[in-house]
Amino acid sequence: MPITTGMKGSGYYDANSKEQRSALESFLPWLEQAIADLPTPDAQQKSWNILDIGSSEGGNAIYAMNRLTTALRRHSDLPVWALFDDLPTNDFNQLFSNLFPQDESAFTETDIFPATIGGSAFGRLVPPRSLHLATTFNAIGFFETKPTARLPHFILAMQPNPHAPREGVSVTESELKPFRDQAHQDLSHFYEARAEELVSGGKLLVQVFGRNETHSTGHGICDVLNDALLDFVEAEMLPRSFYEEFIFPAYYRSLEELITPIQENDQLASAFHIEQAETRDVPVPFNDALAKTGDQKAWAHSYTGFLRAFTEPVIALTIPDELPQENTIDKIYERVERLLLDHPERYEFHFISIATLLTRV
Repeated sequence: MPITTGMKGSGYYDANSKEQRSALESFLPWLEQAIADLPTPDAQQKSWNILDIGSSEGGNAIYAMNRLTTALRRHSDLPVWALFDDLPTNDFNQLFSNLFPQDESAFTETDIFPATIGGSAFGRLVPPRSLHLATTFNAIGFFETKPTARLPHFILAMQPNPHAPREGVSVTESELKPFRDQAHQDLSHFYEARAEELVSGGKLLVQVFGRNETHSTGHGICDVLNDALLDFVEAEMLPRSFYEEFIFPAYYRSLEELITPIQENDQLASAFHIEQAETRDVPVPFNDALAKTGDQKAWAHSYTGFLRAFTEPVIALTIPDELPQENTIDKIYERVERLLLDHPERYEFHFISIATLLTRV
């Protein structure tokens, strides 16, 4: 069974991903500035080749690609291949619509040639030594394959928020170890694939949700989803076996975990130079709106939409067949929104964004 079909489609993800854009905005200037150091494409290539990995419906990916192609144009008039990748089950129809709104190109520069790729971030996506720039924003936070380890008392491979304890909800360090090991292996596969694809001197910007010393991006969002599912179990609207077997397939890394595969793997250490690496607690639009207006209802609604955009496809794949899926899923997110309204302090949310900029040696 696939780990996820991607993000919630039909424009839903684009409409509920302002928070993801805020996270990528914090680090995109790194790559814009690094473009000046790129090697000029050789005579055989005759173009700049840029790949975004995990583009979803394209709203954020096209925005980032536009920024990068504009930066490229300050240094070169060569044509640009703008490549967008996601899982084969992604809503590519919406991505194509975003690439050509009203039958016009979404790019502000000329001689930009977009193309899409269906494939996993953890494998090869383009020919060897063909890329000058590669980006990924949040996609590698998901596991490559469905974890086989279990967490019977929580839905995520992390410690539950210590500021929002619930009786019976817990994760031990020994339970976390196989997930940490899998996340490390997945990230190594990602870096190995990019090492094969990038030209010497090419740049790779990796940004993903993560954690710092005090907060995790999973705190709040996964606590409220966990509480909603557990409420359904206790009300006998979901079987307890579903809760005990369900794992949301994401891992919230520290900055150290993001760069460790490069530092400890001799092959990767010789392939990449770490230019920059940083952790930031980035602005969250629905939190900013709450601070400005005090509208808790609007906050809970936006928070729920943000959460639903990337969690619903996973739940839809795993919900028991005998339950009316659409109705059950709608009710789960109605419960999420209710919990947010009733206990906003319990589900405080911080978007901890970690990133590194790498140069292919």
